[in-house]
Amino acid sequence: MDSVDSVDSVLENIRQNYDEIFAAEKKVADYILKAPENTVRINVSELAELSGASDATVIRFCKHLGYKGFYQMKLKLAHDLGRDQLFGGKIQPNDPGNGDDVLKEIAANLMYIKENIDNDVFMKCVDAILRAETVHLAAAGNSIPSSVDFAFRLCRVGIKASSSFMSEQHLNNINLGSERDVVIGISHSGSSKHVIQAFELAKKRNMKTIAITDLRRTPLAGIADLTIPTGIEYSNVYIYGAASHIYISAVLDALLYFVDSARKDAVKNGEADNVELFLSESKI
Repeated sequence: MDSVDSVDSVLENIRQNYDEIFAAEKKVADYILKAPENTVRINVSELAELSGASDATVIRFCKHLGYKGFYQMKLKLAHDLGRDQLFGGKIQPNDPGNGDDVLKEIAANLMYIKENIDNDVFMKCVDAILRAETVHLAAAGNSIPSSVDFAFRLCRVGIKASSSFMSEQHLNNINLGSERDVVIGISHSGSSKHVIQAFELAKKRNMKTIAITDLRRTPLAGIADLTIPTGIEYSNVYIYGAASHIYISAVLDALLYFVDSARKDAVKNGEADNVELFLSESKI
């Protein structure tokens, strides 16, 4: 096969190497050739479902064409099409014209989450966090600040939690944990390799896993014990796939509210008040 660098576009790469790929992979190739615009909108699991293949087949297909994985191929395809769907969002005639429009769309999306969230799953996540000896947060890239912030706030309400800007660190924390721990993976796409690795390690350690994503059907959700998707996959106010991390942060805030409510007695008994007492010295 030709190297990726020597081929002008993803579609050309597929056509040139079509006869050399496996039969199962040709299903993936056929779908991409038929619907390249939609391919840049979806993730690995969605492409697998739409093409009638498996997640593993999609990834193997991308590697056979010379890409490191599906994400790299999708990014190149988006560039080829002249529409960076991953970062620029959908170009529509009703794009927000001012700050008020942006805030209205964000508010509408938050109401969508409220109406569609699975409350039974949500409360099971709250219960798992409350019962955990330690809550490990795993994230990569743009989701890392959300995971670090949530870990800090869990600690402030009396729940032992760990997170890190380094994937090696959160993997190490999980490896040193016990089966009484919980691992929460935060990922907009639900396709982050480092977060999936964290869940795979958690499974080996018999830990419960919770996925917090925007997309509904993802590789991460496929291996998680519990999943809370916001369902906000596309928006006119895209920033890295969604309106920053407002939607995932809203879910995390709601989880924290119920965790904190259940921990009120412990907090009143002084487990977290000592920290606030120290912090009070730095406040006017």
